[in-house]
Amino acid sequence: MNKTSTNAAPIAGTAPLICVVDDDRAVCDSLRLLLRRNGFEVETFSSPHDLLTSRRLDRFDCLIVDQKLPVMTGLELMEILRTRAYLKPAVLMWSAPEPHLSQRIQRAGILQILQKPVETSALLAALGSALRT
Repeated sequence: MNKTSTNAAPIAGTAPLICVVDDDRAVCDSLRLLLRRNGFEVETFSSPHDLLTSRRLDRFDCLIVDQKLPVMTGLELMEILRTRAYLKPAVLMWSAPEPHLSQRIQRAGILQILQKPVETSALLAALGSALRT
């Protein structure tokens, strides 16, 4: 991940709380450090189940979700959240996006897909856009 910093974050005086769902601990740690340096609060989850059973789910301002997760994909996770009327914006990280899934992606509330490895500036821009919606 590129370590450059831009100002995409804090809105209205409080640090947005970002949820990161990725089964790769190194990715979670890296994103936590990057996002905290840029003014966000961060909570990470290593599995969809951990997020789905979290009591803090409603507190998140935006989700960053990896597509390749154990048990289900990031898209499937977001579809489950939408069936539960969870309407927070999400950014999906994906190694090889599949264009034929674009309608499902939009219905699941995913605002942007970032191709891995994710560039810092693209991630911060995506979060800034998501938090403005």
